[in-house]
Amino acid sequence: MTRTDATRVVVCAGGLGTRIASWARYIPKEFYPVDGRPAIVHLLEEIAALGRAEAVIVCHPYYDAFTSWARAALSQDGHDSYHHAARLPAAALPLAALTVSFITQDGPYADITSVLNGAAYLGPHEDLYVAFADNLYRGENPLLTLQATPPRCPAVLARPYQPELAASRGVIAARRHQGRLLMLDLAEKPAPDAARALEQRYGTRNLLLLEGRARLTAGFIRFAAGYQTPAGTEPKLALAIAAYARTHPVVVTTTSSHVIDLGMTNPQAAAPATARSLQ
Repeated sequence: MTRTDATRVVVCAGGLGTRIASWARYIPKEFYPVDGRPAIVHLLEEIAALGRAEAVIVCHPYYDAFTSWARAALSQDGHDSYHHAARLPAAALPLAALTVSFITQDGPYADITSVLNGAAYLGPHEDLYVAFADNLYRGENPLLTLQATPPRCPAVLARPYQPELAASRGVIAARRHQGRLLMLDLAEKPAPDAARALEQRYGTRNLLLLEGRARLTAGFIRFAAGYQTPAGTEPKLALAIAAYARTHPVVVTTTSSHVIDLGMTNPQAAAPATARSLQ
C-alpha cells in the first residue's frame, strides 16, 4: 500500500541489456557492481535523498527469478539475515526510510510501458519521478535537481548539447520563458542530417541532450496512457513528452554530472578516473 506522504518514484529497468548480452543474460545490468556495490543500491540512495519515498522497480519478465531474490536482499529482513549468517555485527539498513517494490513489466516492450505500469502500481499522485536504472550520476543528485523545479509541471533533466552524441540521445530544443527553460521540440536519436537541421533551426546554444531522469504529473500520465505512437516507431517516453510539450509547458533543468551508462560493455570506463564514488 502506498504512503500518502511519500514521494513516488518509478525505476525503469525493463530492458534486457542487449548491447551487453554476453553478461546481461546472467544478471540485470542495474546490478552491475559500481564502487563495490550493485548499481541499483547507488540509485536507491539517490532516491532516498528525496526524503520519505516509495520506489517501484519495473523489470523484464525474464528476470523474475532474480528479482525474487533482490526483493528479499534489499529489505530490512534480508539485510539482517545476511549479517546474521555472515556473523557480522547487526547494522541498520541505510535505506530504511525507502519502500522498494519490484513488479514485472506488463505490455509492449518499451520504457513508456514501464512508466505506466509503475504509475498504476503506485496509485494517483500529482508528482511522479522517473529514473532509468541504467544511468548513474556522479556529483549532484539529479532527482533533487528536478525536485527544485517549479511545481505542477513536468520536468526533464538534460545536459549541454554535444553534436557527436546526438545520434544516440534525445535532442531537446528549448527556450527561456518567464524565468523557466521550456521544451520546444525533441528529436529522438536524430540522424546526422536531422541533427544538423536542428542546429540550423534553433542554434546549438538552444539544444540540449536528454538525460535519464524526469518528474511527471498526473496530467501527463493520463496523456501518456492515451498517447498513440507514430507508425513504425517504438513507444518511447521521450516521444510522449515531446508530444505533450506541444500544448503544455515542460520544464528543462540541466546537469553537468558525469554519468555511468550501465548498458556499455565496460560501464565505468565512461567515468573520469578522478570520480571515485557516487555522491
